[in-house]
Amino acid sequence: MKIIQVSLILLWRVWFFIINIFLIPLLAGASIPFLFKEKYYYIAYWFYQIWARSNLFLMGFWYVLEKDKEILDKKKQYMIISNHSSIMDIMLIYSLMRNHPLVFVGKAELAKLPFFGFVYKRSNILINRKNLSSCMQVFKKIQKKIDSGKSICIFPEGGVPNPSIFLDHFKNGAFYIAIIKKISIIPFTIADIKKKFPRSPIKGGPGKIRIKQHHSILTKNLSLKDKNFLKEKCFNLIQFQLKKFEREKK
Repeated sequence: MKIIQVSLILLWRVWFFIINIFLIPLLAGASIPFLFKEKYYYIAYWFYQIWARSNLFLMGFWYVLEKDKEILDKKKQYMIISNHSSIMDIMLIYSLMRNHPLVFVGKAELAKLPFFGFVYKRSNILINRKNLSSCMQVFKKIQKKIDSGKSICIFPEGGVPNPSIFLDHFKNGAFYIAIIKKISIIPFTIADIKKKFPRSPIKGGPGKIRIKQHHSILTKNLSLKDKNFLKEKCFNLIQFQLKKFEREKK
């Protein structure tokens, strides 16, 4: 029985790669003409949303969103943060932020992937955390993207942590930028996906994903002296919600 279960999960994982063998050239390729001028990015972003929602649907995932009663201003930029446990987190954020074209700040290594790497590099901001010069350049690029009307998404854990870690320590970048540019932070808490699409290729399965969109956190009256306070506030908010999700599941 265990062999059958593992075999089905492996097939399901292979299905993910098959989906993207077709979707990435089709949708990412269609977005390329709109990546060379900032004013057309919203069209490219539409293709990314189709790619994200198609992946979630075809992999058998659906999400249930809980959020505070708040209407986000379509004309404003935001700093989006979330806990990070799977590649599916990216697709969920794309799906959730429909009216606010955003760019991700992610690992530079992904730019090496054939074809996808080119689109990824043109669309998002790459960072090599081992290179101080790269980090400084990234801050400048992020500020330019915000000035051009885009929101930013940063996973403050700095990547997908070890599965044994409940929630990793937050890095400073997202909070530094939010304070410098005086943009509000929107924290998301994403549950369930760590078990449903983990690193291990023989674990996981389709199903419901619970998400909490927290009320935006203003930064206009904060200075860089408040950076650690802001970081701790967001960490505690997401940690509390993750634990709440855990209790509700039981």
